[in-house]
Amino acid sequence: MPKYKIQLKQGKRTLVDYGEFKSVSHVLEHYRTLTTMQVSEICRVEFEDESTPPVDDFNYYSLFKGIIKNKESRKAKQVIFHNIKKTKGENDIYNSCMQNMEIDGMNVDEIIATLFKS
Repeated sequence: MPKYKIQLKQGKRTLVDYGEFKSVSHVLEHYRTLTTMQVSEICRVEFEDESTPPVDDFNYYSLFKGIIKNKESRKAKQVIFHNIKKTKGENDIYNSCMQNMEIDGMNVDEIIATLFKS
């Protein structure tokens, strides 16, 4: 059975639940029947690593913020990455974004307005 991540909202409160359901329609039926909260997002969990996470040695930049952009469409999107390795810099992040990310199905051409937080 597929695993799903379900985001629920009511008022100012947002919760995230995880569960195994037969399908998306079964997720909706389950939550609409049992809760007053609105299902705002359902994501299928494609990868899950249940091994023990590494010990926190604080040897990283705690936050990277930037804006990735596609020149042709002039579309841009903010990206936030956490716990960036100290050995990685702006060029490494730029190259990874170009190789691995898209904006509405289009390639990433540039990163603008970057910020590292220690």
